[in-house]
Amino acid sequence: MPAEWELSDDLPDEDVLMIEVTPPWKMYFDGASHKEGAGAGVVFVTSEGEVLPYSFTLTQNCSNNMAEYQALILGLEIAVDAKQLPLKVYGDSQLGQSTPWSL
Repeated sequence: MPAEWELSDDLPDEDVLMIEVTPPWKMYFDGASHKEGAGAGVVFVTSEGEVLPYSFTLTQNCSNNMAEYQALILGLEIAVDAKQLPLKVYGDSQLGQSTPWSL
């Protein structure tokens, strides 16, 4: 800033908009199926490092791939309902080769 410029301290008394950027939550999901049933699990890690685990028993027999999809869908529904987007999603499924995803 050139030395001859004057700084004005006559600023308007308006509220200052501040945006706080927090790291996104992380979501890990997995599903499994066997002859006796199927299940899905989701774990969220908050931006503060808190771990929130969820597990589900699926009511219908299904393939392992379908259990993986159900885990992903259930986790995304929880994240959307909790208004926790953006979200980084991790899974070991071969269904989504582009993991981790960012939503």
